[in-house]
Amino acid sequence: MSKKMKEFRLEFEELSGGYIVGKQAAGKNEHGYEYSVVQHSMSYGGDRGQYEFAGYDSNGEMDHNSVTGFLSLLAATEMAKNWKG
Repeated sequence: MSKKMKEFRLEFEELSGGYIVGKQAAGKNEHGYEYSVVQHSMSYGGDRGQYEFAGYDSNGEMDHNSVTGFLSLLAATEMAKNWKG
């Protein structure tokens, strides 16, 4: 019996506090690692309609080496889906 895999999808919420205007999708992928994908006035590529990815380690700390900007939505989604700390 085959088990249907749930499609991975980023769920964005609007950011509207202070001087940062944009959106963020944050969550935990099937590997158990947290991620954040943003598009806002201060993110890498946000002013161009592009996205920035950041991954977190097993302790919930941001892995600063993972921060990658100027991404398409597809590329950012794939990074979040496949992130393994």
